Amino acid sequence: MDEITIWSETKKGGKVVESFDPTTTVVDLNDRRIGSTDLSPLEELPNLEVLTLSGNEIESIDLSVLEECPSLVELSLGGNEITALDLTPLSTCPELTYLGLSFNRLREIDLGPLSSCKKLRSLHLYENKLRDVDLSPLKKCRKLRTLTLTKNEFSSLDVSALFRCPNLRTLDLDPDVTLSAEKKFKTKTKVSRGLSSYLDRIEWI
Repeated sequence: MDEITIWSETKKGGKVVESFDPTTTVVDLNDRRIGSTDLSPLEELPNLEVLTLSGNEIESIDLSVLEECPSLVELSLGGNEITALDLTPLSTCPELTYLGLSFNRLREIDLGPLSSCKKLRSLHLYENKLRDVDLSPLKKCRKLRTLTLTKNEFSSLDVSALFRCPNLRTLDLDPDVTLSAEKKFKTKTKVSRGLSSYLDRIEWI
């Protein structure tokens, strides 16, 4: 079988060419100084489970090809220069358990598509420029264990959705962020370990 080739380019115009066996489950393009890449060949990798593009210089990336990758388990895009990202294609990735978007320049992010990722366990958004983030889609992610949001630019955050994530173990938030939640959760007797340490900071609305 012919190998699948992914063509990428550095910001200085250098070519980065990587080839993969069609049966591969892992595509690792970590730390290649990639500035732009064409992921369309991934549609020929139906068994893809792990896609890593962290530690590059990517400013924008089209994830639409991931609609053809229903077995995707891990997506790592941390350590780039991404300013905007459409997560819509991930709504067709029900097996996704890990999404790494830390150390980028995201100013906004719509987490809506993640409501279809009911196996999601780790979501990393720290070290971005997020001015606001709506966590409500995460109420569908009941297996979520880790959520990191430190070092962003929002000053307040509604954490109501996280009361519906019973397995949350690690929740990282900056100490100066004002937290709020719906009053109906104030009397909830079982609260996840990750959220319990923030209860005294929550303003009930």
